[in-house]
Amino acid sequence: MKNKKIWIAAAVILLAAAVGIGVAVGMKWNPYPEKEKSIEKVDNSAEDWTGKKETYSGEKNTDTIDIPGFDAMNLKAGATGQSVNLFNPEQNNCYFKVSILLSDGTVLWESDLLEPGKAVYEININQALEAGEYENAVLKYQCFAMDAEQTPLNGSEIKLTLNVIE
Repeated sequence: MKNKKIWIAAAVILLAAAVGIGVAVGMKWNPYPEKEKSIEKVDNSAEDWTGKKETYSGEKNTDTIDIPGFDAMNLKAGATGQSVNLFNPEQNNCYFKVSILLSDGTVLWESDLLEPGKAVYEININQALEAGEYENAVLKYQCFAMDAEQTPLNGSEIKLTLNVIE
C-alpha cells in the first residue's frame, strides 16, 4: 500500500512537470529573453549613393557581398556632426548595418539598415573627438538577408585611421 502511494505521488509530480513544460513551450517561453533576436530598422533617411560607382557588367552573384574598404576617414575635431560617405554597393543583395568604433571598442556611431544602393553622408557621433590620429579604429559591417527574419550574413571589420582635424 505504501509503495502504491509513492508511485501515485511520483506520477502526479511527473504529470505536473509535463504540463508545465507543455504550457511553457506553447507560450514560447524563453528563459533567456536577452538572447532573442530583434528585427533591425531600415534607414529610410539613407540617400541614393552618388559617389564614385564601379561599373558592373554581369549578373548579380548573390553568393558574394561587396564591402567598401577605407584606409582612413577624416572627421572634424570637437564636433559630433560629421560628413562621411558610407554606402551599401548597389550590386549587393543584402542590408548593411555600419558602425564606427574606436580601437578600445567604444562605439562612435551605428547606422540603421542600409539597402543596396543607399548611403549615409551626414552622421552624429556619440562623442566629439580631440584633434589627432586615432589608429586601429574599426569600420564594422554587419550584413543581413533581405528577408522577413533579416538573417545575419557574413560581415567585416576594417581597421582604419580616424584623422580628426581642426
